[in-house]
Amino acid sequence: MPDIEDGKVRSELLLQHKAFIGECHIFDGSSLLLPHKLLLPKTELVSLLKNQVVKLTIEFISELSPNSPDCLRYYNILFRRILKQMNLKQVGRNYYNKQEATEFFDHKLVIWPGYVTSIFEYETSITLCADVNHKLLRMQTAYDLITGLRDPQTRKEDVEQVSKELIGSIVFTLYNNKTYRVDAINGEDNPRTKFKKSGGAEITFVDYYREQYNTEVTDLTQPLLISKGKWKKSQQDTPHKPIMLVPELCYLTGLSDKMRKDYRVMRDLALHMRLDPERRQHELRKLMNTIQTNREVQRELQLWDLKFDTNFVSFSGRILKEVRIFQGRRAFDSHPQFADWSRETRSGPLLNVKSLDHWLILYPTRNYGAASSLVQSLRKVTPTMGIAMREAKMLEVSDTVQSYTTVLENHVSSKTQMVLCVLSSEKKDLYDGIKQYLCVKCPTPSQCVVARTLDKPQTLMTIATKIAQQMNCKMGGALWKVETGLQNAMFIGIDCFHDIVNRRKSIAGFVSSINQELTHCPEALV
Repeated sequence: MPDIEDGKVRSELLLQHKAFIGECHIFDGSSLLLPHKLLLPKTELVSLLKNQVVKLTIEFISELSPNSPDCLRYYNILFRRILKQMNLKQVGRNYYNKQEATEFFDHKLVIWPGYVTSIFEYETSITLCADVNHKLLRMQTAYDLITGLRDPQTRKEDVEQVSKELIGSIVFTLYNNKTYRVDAINGEDNPRTKFKKSGGAEITFVDYYREQYNTEVTDLTQPLLISKGKWKKSQQDTPHKPIMLVPELCYLTGLSDKMRKDYRVMRDLALHMRLDPERRQHELRKLMNTIQTNREVQRELQLWDLKFDTNFVSFSGRILKEVRIFQGRRAFDSHPQFADWSRETRSGPLLNVKSLDHWLILYPTRNYGAASSLVQSLRKVTPTMGIAMREAKMLEVSDTVQSYTTVLENHVSSKTQMVLCVLSSEKKDLYDGIKQYLCVKCPTPSQCVVARTLDKPQTLMTIATKIAQQMNCKMGGALWKVETGLQNAMFIGIDCFHDIVNRRKSIAGFVSSINQELTHCPEALV
């Protein structure tokens, strides 16, 4: 009394009585676990918070057995304490080793290696479940992104473009190792704006970061980022003050769309982040060796009479029976080690073929050559697949959503089986506009292809094969089937999309097989 919500402050108030409760204790902000009983079932203590008297009441609730579910919660708190003692930094729920960070100066990226851990009961014993994890940071701040979008003449940033790039993204602040979701841009305030601290005193953002974190903010005119924070469901109706962030101190996380399309970036990251079982085991063994040899960690564990086994838990795995793939009258193996049978599928008719009788090809004027090359390649690959392909109606468009939709309105009919759109670039708004029209306003199977992917003659036949296969599936055909040995079985797949930008309702996608061969799978959105 009085009530204090901040768990960190509550811990500090309790630690003022360390001599009374003992060095061996675990406190989660509301519950206290001790290896011994206090003298009285109810104890009252007095602490000081900035000269204010705070009364603490500790009341005995229950005695826990070592394998109690409640005890497991405390073990996890204790293990997080151990990870801190190993100098690992907490970011979100996981812990990372900043000292062993890998820097990619060519790509302006940094990888922090870390661990996901959880202690829980497994069959007859309590186990530590751990996996290797990585935190991907960019050597680019939100401020760098904003200045990169400024008009060179007016020196003012494009607010709409900045919002598009930043809103919904996750930023990382080095001064406190925390991540925040950007919900809005505040162009009215800047680092010289004053705000009220928890004690009621007013201070500017510049002075606050200088005093609290010994960090200087250089650009005093930059806008501020707004984060609404992570509120619990039980607190949804409680008014909360948003968190204001200085872009200069916020590092971007994750990969941009441009980075994802860069083969060199993805290759270099995969070498460090995609670990085979042997490397994964090596990293986890390294974690356990550190726990076994770190004196401070061992002292903490000995206080609770706890220790970890030096070996991994081993068990017998189940190897699934290898299946054969059937395509028409042919059958071939799935190569489980590589899960790739694309080469075998090219040399024979598909399982269920749909002919292309009425279809359209839309292309921008400057990409007529790419569209013509694709048609010629499709003529060469479709006969082998057993697809009868008639001449497509070639339609020229300009490079805008309006142009594509206008042409589609004038030419798509109830007879149209497929629309193939050649796109001049990977512009998301163009692709989204075309798909929205052909999925919602005028439901018609469609296939989009970027003209650049058709420029390489050596890969054109492979690309044409894959496009023909996709179009056949979208028209209700099937490429191949597998024998599962199950009769009258339905396979179901469900996935969810959460609108993190506008925090609107989530959308569930549902798909299921409706035939014996498991090749017909209509979709539904909820």
